[in-house]
Parts: sequence; C-alpha cells; structure tokens
Amino acid sequence: MRLHKSLALLYENISQHSKRFYHKTLTNTCQHTNTEYAFDEDVLLSKENQQRCLEKMKAAAPMGLRLRGNQSEMKFAAVLIAICTDENGRNPSILYTRRARTLRRHMRQISFPGGIQDENEDFITCALRETEEEIGLPRSRVEIWGTGNLIKPPHTAAIMPVIGAVKNFRESELNLNVDEVEEAFAVPISRLAHPQTLHYTQFQSGYSGPVFIVDVDKKIWGITGFLTNTFLNCFLPPEMNYLKNRVKYIRPLKIDAGDKK
Repeated sequence: MRLHKSLALLYENISQHSKRFYHKTLTNTCQHTNTEYAFDEDVLLSKENQQRCLEKMKAAAPMGLRLRGNQSEMKFAAVLIAICTDENGRNPSILYTRRARTLRRHMRQISFPGGIQDENEDFITCALRETEEEIGLPRSRVEIWGTGNLIKPPHTAAIMPVIGAVKNFRESELNLNVDEVEEAFAVPISRLAHPQTLHYTQFQSGYSGPVFIVDVDKKIWGITGFLTNTFLNCFLPPEMNYLKNRVKYIRPLKIDAGDKK
C-alpha cells in the first residue's frame, strides 16, 4: 500500500512535464482486421509459454535511471501481475486496482496491487502481503510463476514485478481496504491484447508511454501501463502478438504566444 505514495510522486513528475509540453495520445499503428481478438488459450496458459514469458521478463530492458539517490529512490517495492482464470481455467485476465478517491494525490489511478518492501522481506513475500492487505486476496490463492526484471523509474522506489496465477477467480471473493483501494477488477487479456486498446501518450521532450484504454473510465498508463505492455509482449507468443509496432515520433505543433488563451 505504501507504493501508492511512491507512484504518486512519479505521476506528479509526469504531470509537471505535461504542463510544459504539448502532447497527444496516438493509437497503435498496427492494424488488425478482426473485430474480436482470438488466441489459443491452451498455448497461452501452457508451462512452455509460462517459462518463455519469465525468461523474456527477466531479459526485458529496465525502465528509467536513478537520479540523485533521493529517499524515494533508495527504496524497493514489488507489485503482483496476477493472471486470473475462471472456474474452467479459461478466459485469462489481469487483475488491477484503482486508488481510493479519498487519497490526497492522484486519486482513482489504476495500478497493480503491491507496495514497499519491508526489512528482510523478499519481493515475492512483499507482493503477496501487500495484495492481501489491499484487496483481501489470500496469498494461498496465488500460484507464483516467478519475478521479472527490476525497474528503476525516477523519483520513486525500484519496482520488482512478481507474476502469478489465480485460478477460479471471482471478483466477489475480494475484500477491499477502502482507505487505499476504491475497486479491483480483472481485464481480459483478449481486450488488452487488441491493438485498438493500445494508445500512446507522447510529450515534446520525445518521451512516449503506452496507455491501455479499456473503458471510458479505465485508462491504464504510467508505470502500470509500462508494466502491462512489457508483460503482454513477453506473455503473448509472437504469432499472437499484435502489439509489436512502436509509435513514431511526431513533432508537435508550435503554438505562438498570441494564439494561447
């Protein structure tokens, strides 16, 4: 739960940059003619694909750099990327939370369950403990696959993604800590993996980040968008992955001072 404060610092830093830069959201340039995204779930949920996913996650390029070694950057955290399946072991989805609207900063942002690592605590234990504290999902319900690569975004704790599976998942089994979390929900991978869901936010500085728009009020961006994009590109076999195209840099329009209102 303490990761929420660290994530808030990063979102605030991005927001401050957005005030200085004109930016636009761009859709993925990859075109897919089918209206429904379909994949072979037997392949996707196989042990072979699980191993391939973990190997790619560990080899993924780290995000960001340490800056001045401030107090936030000296901490470590873990988040849980939970792959949920229904009572038949089908329809895989990813579990997300939404920050409570009563929080002081960046209320209602979407994130993964997780938080700051306690002393003498490993990343997997941290992710499971924080998940149970935030949404009431017992750690015994999570089948751990493994961990990814430590990412080090500026102005916040270094974050380790922990990947696990939750079988026979029902949102009704969760017990939310309403002081921290407003809601928890699972998004089907078939929805996340569709090219029309993936967008990008691009700033004049050249920075661009993935944004998954899965509903009118469900926009997954920032660290959560980055981790979602990284995970999907590792989890989806090449023949099922339509998210591979990268957005091209487009020079923003310059606006004269006289045109500004």
